[in-house]
Amino acid sequence: MSMTSYKKIANGVNFLCLERNKFKTSCIKIDFYLPISDRLAAENILAYLLGTTSKRYNTVKRFNSKIEELYDAAFFAEISTIGEKVRIRYSMEFLDDRFCLDEKSVSEESIDFLTDIILNPNCDGNRFDEEFTAREIKFALERLDAEKNNKKSYAVSRLRQLMCKDEPYGIDKEKLVEDIKKLDSKKIYEAYENMLKTSTVFVTVCGNVDGITVEKKFTEFAEKLCDRTPTELKTVFVEKADEIKYFKEKMDVNQAKLVIGLRTGMKNSDDNYFAYRVMTDIFGGGPYSRLFLNVREKLSLCYYCGAKLIRDKGIIIIQSGVEQENYEKALAEILNQLEIMKNGEFTEEDFYSSKIALADAFKGVGDSPEGECVFYGSQAFDSDIVSGEEYAEKISAVTREQVVECAKKVTVDTVYLLEGLSE
Repeated sequence: MSMTSYKKIANGVNFLCLERNKFKTSCIKIDFYLPISDRLAAENILAYLLGTTSKRYNTVKRFNSKIEELYDAAFFAEISTIGEKVRIRYSMEFLDDRFCLDEKSVSEESIDFLTDIILNPNCDGNRFDEEFTAREIKFALERLDAEKNNKKSYAVSRLRQLMCKDEPYGIDKEKLVEDIKKLDSKKIYEAYENMLKTSTVFVTVCGNVDGITVEKKFTEFAEKLCDRTPTELKTVFVEKADEIKYFKEKMDVNQAKLVIGLRTGMKNSDDNYFAYRVMTDIFGGGPYSRLFLNVREKLSLCYYCGAKLIRDKGIIIIQSGVEQENYEKALAEILNQLEIMKNGEFTEEDFYSSKIALADAFKGVGDSPEGECVFYGSQAFDSDIVSGEEYAEKISAVTREQVVECAKKVTVDTVYLLEGLSE
């Protein structure tokens, strides 16, 4: 059995079911998408509040005990940004019904659990439970503080803020911290109501499930989300950098962090995506890439060096860990490798190694229900839902000329260096 069904089940609610009988577990993900806005602080708390207790399971012990009853299923609540969209995700991975010792349906109970915690939160009227709200605010502030202590993550966050300061993508983490400190349970409840009413919802189910039953359950869930007016989700794509902006910041670090932001020239997330993906991979995607082999291995100018395409924003972020005295040499060589890409001077081995590695990675997305859910869920806003095999074929069809054409459109926007304190 290998069936895929995709349909709209309510206003702004899309449902994708991947019926597979080759796994011992199944996976469900419910994603709520919202624009990045001044509600981001409240949404950071909301994401985890709904994943901690509910009206029915109103203590952490009861909540976790229920998950354990489902043959110790794995449950996750998380928040992230995808381009200029906020994604609040609730997911579960659980044992296939075939392997249960009793006759209970773990798949149906898992769906009931997930939908119940979303529809029936631990609230008193129009407020979340005060004790749990205070706890989650504390945890959120600790997570943000931990991110600042992770200098590699902090440097990327600062690059993002500086490069995109006039765009929703440029999240100011210091302001986010201050906004979280000002929150109360009522403001978070208002964010909850807004999520139910204005988000775009994408439900992905993968495993040995009855597609008809699962669709019915999620249709009933969608009908309970009240009158919905999904907000239009847009992303600002800045195609070209007019000049290079340079920033340096000092902190107590042993190893300097060099982060570079590039504008790709993409007009939207579908604009020559597969050619840009191959170009970025040849440039800085793996151990076969130009950055790894030359900047790191051959010239020993850094401890690590790689590039990542942010498809949903149309930018490339280069990360490198360098000795402070090697900053200018490393920067010069990274930009030199970009020029090599623009001039088409990369080798045939570079080209084919990248395409083979990317194609193999896409072919492997079906190796687990979690992998399939993540892969198909990432296509929530694509014009078509396609398989990993189809993605691999599109990668294989990319030509050398297309890669060079994409590289020529790339411009350097921002260079950020997090350096150590002067002695």
